[in-house]
Amino acid sequence: MAKEIKNEPKKVKEATKESRVMQILKTEYKFENWLLAILSPILVLYGVYILIGKVGSLDLTQIGNTDFEFINFFFNTTLKKILSAVFLILIGTLVIIYLLIPYIKPSIAEMKKVNWPTGKALAGNSSRVFAFLLFLMFMFYLYGAVLDPLFKLIYNR
Repeated sequence: MAKEIKNEPKKVKEATKESRVMQILKTEYKFENWLLAILSPILVLYGVYILIGKVGSLDLTQIGNTDFEFINFFFNTTLKKILSAVFLILIGTLVIIYLLIPYIKPSIAEMKKVNWPTGKALAGNSSRVFAFLLFLMFMFYLYGAVLDPLFKLIYNR
């Protein structure tokens, strides 16, 4: 029993070390989201550039023929270029979605509170708006038809 009591504080210390490491890893720093917001569109752009094969006047078709085997591994065939580009675009897009989730969640909650009109009410309101737009179009056509000869008389003298 005495040996177990002596070993117990070591286990507690290891647990606190692990929890401290996990605490550091789980801590969200302010600059992380800004860094992700800057880097994710760049990832998407690089993916698009690789798919297109050009960056401005720079030709990227020879990107798989370099002295670096690491780069050649990802770009030496057309299929590998396409897969690498799609991967970059996908990761960049997912990061953008991840960054937008905190702004979208409250909107979804608010949208659930909205009383949406029925299909019949929506059709009735839409037809009224369309009829009003037709009325305005007709009125402006009449104004133009009546005032055009008047303006021609004024400006021809």
